[in-house]
Amino acid sequence: MKFPLFVAVAAVAAAAAPAHAELLVAPTRVVLSPASRSAELVLVNKGAEPAAFRLALENRRMRSDGGLEAAETALPDERFAADKLRFSPRQLVLEPGARQVVRIMADAADLAPGEYRSHLRLMSAPVSAGRSTVATGDRPDNSLSIELIAIRSITVPVILRVGSLDAQVTLNSAALAQPGDNQLVIKLARAGSRSTYGDISLTVAGEKQPAWLVRGVAIYTPNTSRDVILPLPADVRARLAGKRVTIAYVSTDSAEPAQLGRVLSSLTATL
Repeated sequence: MKFPLFVAVAAVAAAAAPAHAELLVAPTRVVLSPASRSAELVLVNKGAEPAAFRLALENRRMRSDGGLEAAETALPDERFAADKLRFSPRQLVLEPGARQVVRIMADAADLAPGEYRSHLRLMSAPVSAGRSTVATGDRPDNSLSIELIAIRSITVPVILRVGSLDAQVTLNSAALAQPGDNQLVIKLARAGSRSTYGDISLTVAGEKQPAWLVRGVAIYTPNTSRDVILPLPADVRARLAGKRVTIAYVSTDSAEPAQLGRVLSSLTATL
């Protein structure tokens, strides 16, 4: 007797929220403090089928190129928040179009001043992901059938700020990675006791509107520098070529209202 096997294979793809149309996450960044110790994440299933989600806290470290990697132990001046955070629920199933609120709470009692950070990971998959079934009927070719089901991973930084913190940023340089290349490398330097968060704009001299805008650029503690690598579309590169361009890093950190919209650093260069 033949026993054809149907196997569900999970393919994992990581991205920052909300990169996948099937799952909408808002906000994509959470900042807490002793005066504001709780926040809510809203998850919306934009897909066409029910989806299951699992949530977990993890510690991550920013590399010099802005990428994130797992961090097992804290470096000097690096503070993790995972053991100071609680969240609920930890797993759920959303029907198409349904929404769920995830509540995050922090315990900031007796903490030394500083910025603490961990990341809330959301693993999503259709409800059928991971199931295996054995059919008793014969397949004519006795072949193996493989179904690829995407499991998406989204991380949301959760930052806990304690005490009076500050940060300064310097935009040190901006240049193409290679002559004639469309990849712009912007070098930022950070000092102070907290991270920074903002948008980078490229504006041609004499123009009011940016030719290019990159949103949500962070420099996490304890990093003192970051290389922001911007691939420029061909039409944008052509528009900037040989022009004097002002590159500005503008704060969009809603947890620091006095800084909102402020130019943290800028420089002018010919690209």
